[in-house]
Amino acid sequence: MKTWTGILLMIVLAVVTISTTSAARTSNEQKQLNIVDQSSQTSAVVASNIETMNETAFTTKEATSVKEEDISVAPENENVRLYPMKLEGSGYIYNGMVLEVNGKTQEFSKWQGEGGSYKPEVHELDLNGDGKKEIVVLFTAGHGTGIYLGEAHIIDPDTLEEMKMQSLDDIVKQHVHSKVSVAPGQVTINVTVDGVHAEPSLMEEETSDGVYNGELKFGGVVYYSVENGKLVVSASGAYGMGLYDGDLNFAYDYKDGEWQAVELEYSTEEYEDEYYESFD
Repeated sequence: MKTWTGILLMIVLAVVTISTTSAARTSNEQKQLNIVDQSSQTSAVVASNIETMNETAFTTKEATSVKEEDISVAPENENVRLYPMKLEGSGYIYNGMVLEVNGKTQEFSKWQGEGGSYKPEVHELDLNGDGKKEIVVLFTAGHGTGIYLGEAHIIDPDTLEEMKMQSLDDIVKQHVHSKVSVAPGQVTINVTVDGVHAEPSLMEEETSDGVYNGELKFGGVVYYSVENGKLVVSASGAYGMGLYDGDLNFAYDYKDGEWQAVELEYSTEEYEDEYYESFD
């Protein structure tokens, strides 16, 4: 009799233990769900606060990934802004960009540039003096030893669509003729821009093991900037791998439905060694 009583007591204790454990587990799951819900509410409050503070109206996901220091603001108009669609590489790579102009936004998913100290620029100005302002976006597509790949885009502020720009390759083909002549211990470079001959460059260097271009190649080092209300470009001419002679300088003006190169000149101004070392 005592044996059956003991067995029944053990069964009752087991049932009580299972019920208690199940109740505790259910309570714990409810607490975990409450924590998740609280986190979601916090994110919503953060997004709401950003809008209240008159910051850029990002979605919750964008608000948590884009910081104020990643937003470029046009110095001419604080309502013209540029910020990344996605940040990659510890925040130093802009994978796609969003342009905001007076409350309207447009995504440019193909724009990929560097952030940090190479943060993109955005400007609003009348580039050609016709009384209508354009949006100019400048950013660094990449850089390294002897390489700097600047990029520029001109946007119609009404449609937020890109305006057609004459490419650097087409500009060089249309306006520049050059020839690189190599002799033992000597390299001579002749350049003509729109029929104007630049002073020939003569370099004395060891040429036996060098690989040289037959003509100057442009595109490895390209700088875009806004100066005196114009979009200006400086593209270095390479006569060999990492070997540069001078710069093709020009500005953009609007002609025949596209932005074309004007005021072209070739300069062989000598730079300090630190100039090309700064690409690292």
